[in-house]
Amino acid sequence: MENQTGTLLCKSCAAPLSGVYCGQCGQKVIQRRITMRAIFDDIFSQISNVDHGLIYTFLMLFKKPDQVVLDYLAGKTIKYSSPFKYLIFWSAVSALIYIGFGFYDQQIAGMDNLMQPSEDQKINEFTTLYNDLMKQNFQLVSILYIPFFAIFTRLFFKKSGLNYAEHLVTNAYFSAQASIVFMPILLFNLNMDLITTLSMLIMTFYYTYASHKLFKQGWLTAFFKVVMIYLLSIVLFGLMAAIVLIPIVFLQKQ
Repeated sequence: MENQTGTLLCKSCAAPLSGVYCGQCGQKVIQRRITMRAIFDDIFSQISNVDHGLIYTFLMLFKKPDQVVLDYLAGKTIKYSSPFKYLIFWSAVSALIYIGFGFYDQQIAGMDNLMQPSEDQKINEFTTLYNDLMKQNFQLVSILYIPFFAIFTRLFFKKSGLNYAEHLVTNAYFSAQASIVFMPILLFNLNMDLITTLSMLIMTFYYTYASHKLFKQGWLTAFFKVVMIYLLSIVLFGLMAAIVLIPIVFLQKQ
């Protein structure tokens, strides 16, 4: 579309165009008609862009996790998957594997074997319903941990100068990547207790490595802080989850 002076105008908002995208509304300049080739080109472009960002982010979070976070916080976002899309994608994959292949049920069964059932039937019923709710919302639960991690990473790494929102971004990337590193363990036919132990160790090591790189901490200092962050986050999350889920559980029983 052109005006009387021959200047190209945006087809969406009629603003004058001076590049590939409209500076007013962001509409991409499209001069050609829609054809089958144009449709396939658009699909391939979208898929390749997503794959490139996902793969590049995945590799860089192993090689240079500090650069990923600092680049993203500085506004250099085009190369990377956004932190929360990245978190949602990998938490979905993790939930699919962990729940779909029965590892969650095995872990709960192992914990039940270690702990003697309560003599109070109501407590046993509550525990069963609580575990079922956690299983049904496994992906959501893994995402809801992030705000709690961010509270304590900000507390323990306050000299970094990052605000709470920036710690949310950091933890979205690191937690997603930490959930990835334990997945290969599930391919081996190992005892569930061993899988749980190894996964915790590997995830803790990755978080230690990433924190060491980003927050410029010594290895032992980073490890100690990461362990404390894990423990405090689990305790606080558990308390909040209990407060929210207790009425839900009892409502389901009625």
